[in-house]
Amino acid sequence: MNIKVEHKELSYQRTSRYDNTRIFQRNFLKNLTSCSIEKDLDRQYLEKLGNVSLQPIFILGLHRSGTSILYKTLGLTGCFNLVTAYHIIKYSELLYNRINSKEEKSKEELTNFFKTQSQADRGIDRLEITPNFPEEYGFILTHRNYPKKLTSRNLPIFIELCKKIQFITDQNKPILLKNPLDFPNFMYIKKVFPNAKFIFIHRNPIYVTNSFIRAMQMLFKNKNPYTTLLSQTYEKIFGNPLLLYASRIYYSPDLPIGLTQIIHTSVRNTSYFLKNINSLPKQDYVNIRYEDLCKEPETNISKIMGFLKLKTKSEVDYNNLIKPRKLELNKEVERMQDYIYKKMKPYFSYCGYTSNDSQVTI
Repeated sequence: MNIKVEHKELSYQRTSRYDNTRIFQRNFLKNLTSCSIEKDLDRQYLEKLGNVSLQPIFILGLHRSGTSILYKTLGLTGCFNLVTAYHIIKYSELLYNRINSKEEKSKEELTNFFKTQSQADRGIDRLEITPNFPEEYGFILTHRNYPKKLTSRNLPIFIELCKKIQFITDQNKPILLKNPLDFPNFMYIKKVFPNAKFIFIHRNPIYVTNSFIRAMQMLFKNKNPYTTLLSQTYEKIFGNPLLLYASRIYYSPDLPIGLTQIIHTSVRNTSYFLKNINSLPKQDYVNIRYEDLCKEPETNISKIMGFLKLKTKSEVDYNNLIKPRKLELNKEVERMQDYIYKKMKPYFSYCGYTSNDSQVTI
C-alpha cells in the first residue's frame, strides 16, 4: 500500500508584504497572549456578574451535523445571545473592553488579522469568519486545560463565560450555546441546569463521517490561522513536525485509522442519545434534521422558535444564507457506507434515514 502524506509546510516568497503580515501576526498574537489567565483584565470586574441569571439553550449534535449553520441562522433572528469568536479569543478582557469602551477597537483588530490571513471562511466550509462568528464554547474550556465537554471541573469557567456574555449583551435574551462534544452529555447538562432547553440536530451519519474526515484532512494539510487562535492543541501540533506527520497519517485517505475512530465515536454518541432521550421531558427538547433545514430553512427555524415560544425579531434572508449544493462521498467513506449503516441502524431508523440517501450540504 502506498501512503502519500504531505508533511512539509507551504513555502512563501519573501516579499515586503509578506514580512509586514508576519510582523502584524506576531504582534497580534503577542497582545493576545498578554491578556491570558495570568493577566486577566476582567478579574477586577467579576463581582458585577453576581446577579446575572442564565436561561441556557443548547444546540447539540454530532460533529459536522449542521450545528454551526443552525447556530448562525438562529442568531440572525435577534432573539438570542451567542458565544462568538470574539468572546473566545478575547475572553480575559470582555468586561474590561465593554466597561472601558474598547470593544469595537478590539473587534477591529481581529477583523484586520483575519484580512491579513486572507481568512474569509473557516477553511473547512463556506461559513464567513468575523469577530461575531458564532463559535463553540468548548474552546474556552480547552484554553484552561479542561475537557472540552462540560464536567464538574470546568462548570465554573463555563458559567463565568455565559455570565460575561449576558452582562455585555442583552440580559433579557436567553443564551444560545453549541458544542458537539456535549451531544453525549445532555443528561449531565440537564442535571446542573434544570431550566435548560435542547435543540438536537441530526444528519445522515454517512455524510457526517464524510464531512468530518474531509475537515480533518483539510485542517492538517495546511495551517489554518483561525483554528490556531481558537485551539492551543492545534497550534502545538503544527509546532511539532512529528505530531503533524502523525496527524496527517492518522486521517490519510489511504489508511482507515482516523476514519474508523470517527465512526466508532459516532456509534457511541448516537447510542447515548437513543438510550437517554426519553429521559428528557418532551417539553424540553426538539429534533430537526440537517437535510430538512437545507430544503426548508424557514419552516424548520419556525418549528424551533415555536418550541421556544419566541418570535423572530429580525428578518432572515434564508435564500442567501442557506444555499444547498450536491455532495459526493470520499472513496474511503463510500467503501465503509454499509458498515456505517450496520453499526448505527437504530439511529438511522430513529431519524428516518436509509443507507443510500443522497445528500446536499451548505
